[in-house]
Amino acid sequence: MKITAILISLFFSALSCASATEKVAIITGSSSGLGYELAQLAMKDNMHLVLVDIRPDGSEQLAQQYRRQGGKALVIEADLADPLQRPQVINKTIENFERIDYLFNNAGYSYMTGLADHDMAEAHRLFEVNYWSYVDLAQHALPYMQQQQSGVIINTSSVLGVIPSSPQLSVYAATKHALVGFFQAVDKELAQSGVEVKLVCPGGMKTNILVNAVGKHVDQVQHIDDDWEPPTKVAREIFAEKDNGELLQFPSVAKAMRAKYLQSLASEH
Repeated sequence: MKITAILISLFFSALSCASATEKVAIITGSSSGLGYELAQLAMKDNMHLVLVDIRPDGSEQLAQQYRRQGGKALVIEADLADPLQRPQVINKTIENFERIDYLFNNAGYSYMTGLADHDMAEAHRLFEVNYWSYVDLAQHALPYMQQQQSGVIINTSSVLGVIPSSPQLSVYAATKHALVGFFQAVDKELAQSGVEVKLVCPGGMKTNILVNAVGKHVDQVQHIDDDWEPPTKVAREIFAEKDNGELLQFPSVAKAMRAKYLQSLASEH
């Protein structure tokens, strides 16, 4: 009887390990910053990785490292501003790994401008990357997650999606507000499906967001990240909370920023 019990225990332990190694995570914007840090944490969890970036070099280096360790990783070079390229991210994931457990919608950049200098074409492109690609990838991933009756869609918004921003960040903040509004509604839509939605709203992080920023006012904000925090810390908090029930998440300093804003509103009344 003892031998039987041991064998059963080993069997279920093996199943558990197999299940853990079969988790598949898509991470957009994976070549640097927060996406790169999330990919490293997914590697530690033995997930199969799909790394998506318009500049794939950093993602490819990470994938090669993971493959040498015995992991599985697919790198997809994609311009998420192009609606025709977005479905291919999901299609290639299914072709290679047959499932999607986590979709980390994380890619993004900033357009630094005010209303007077607003260029509509630039603003449209920003929305394609920062907002519509999130919606599009989520919609294409959803049927596979529903078939599994499981899956988590984690969207990197910003604390600027729930509090006012500086004038130079107005369009960027608008994309983040749009994410919050849309995926709060989607969360209700998917309540009984087994598919979860998260909105992560970090504060400022030392990433390439200012390096890759466009717009007339880029020079004015070159040093605003001097006191921002490293993405490593934020990524750890996001990853630790990826399976909990909270829709809106405010990692690290973002909690205090939001609380201060809410207090200011209360003091006005």
